[in-house]
Amino acid sequence: MSSPELFLALNLSTRVAAVGVALSGLELLALAPQWRPAGTFSARTVAALHSRPVALDVFDRWLKPLLLLQIGGSLALVALGPYALAGRLALVLAFGATLAVRWRRKLAGDGAEQMSAIILAAACLATLPAVGGGRVELAVIFLAAELCLAYTTSGVAKLISPIWRSGEALPAILSTNSHGHRNAAAFFHRFPALAFCASWGVILFECLFPLALLGPGWLLAAALLIGLSFHLANAVLMGLNSFVWAFPAVYPCVVALWWVYIR
Repeated sequence: MSSPELFLALNLSTRVAAVGVALSGLELLALAPQWRPAGTFSARTVAALHSRPVALDVFDRWLKPLLLLQIGGSLALVALGPYALAGRLALVLAFGATLAVRWRRKLAGDGAEQMSAIILAAACLATLPAVGGGRVELAVIFLAAELCLAYTTSGVAKLISPIWRSGEALPAILSTNSHGHRNAAAFFHRFPALAFCASWGVILFECLFPLALLGPGWLLAAALLIGLSFHLANAVLMGLNSFVWAFPAVYPCVVALWWVYIR
């Protein structure tokens, strides 16, 4: 029988991820004009990206119901959790609708969307057709390892990038239209030394995050607090709202892994 901490961790991670999935569905629903023929996600544009011909205009008849199913299933999952029978049904509906909408949209995906899908997939494998203690344990370990891998690969990618090492990347990103913040960009352009320190702070946090699992509790707590602050800053400055839910959603699994196996 797996430790109750592991069951609690997967429960919390799934519910938090479901909040992000519901918000993503609401955002896509609000972008209705972008799904039309002249929009970014038009059937003609997206069909050209598929390796085989697909009739996306036929699929689009079900697009709004799928988005509503993604939103409704996710909210039900938040309320019920992944262990109750009704919660497992909500999990399947939310995950299936999310995959279908993502396949149709094809464009503008990001790491938060991928992480949310991974969390829901792990929850499905752990709870279907019935909740399994061993599978819950494996899901928690897998998700914690996935978070460490995601942070480390992102940090290493920045570490080998000259523009990140020089401190120029952060003000450059904040100067863009898609992920920019005029005041923050102006601040970092005015104080390049702070941009340099902030850039290296991100690099070191992401590269060294897995080591926090091997240290004392206060070190892990500090690392998770830094991570949460990092994602909140990205949401405020860069509009990456979904990252606040997707990556911190795995934090309960990291804590449970440390508590059960390492401390």
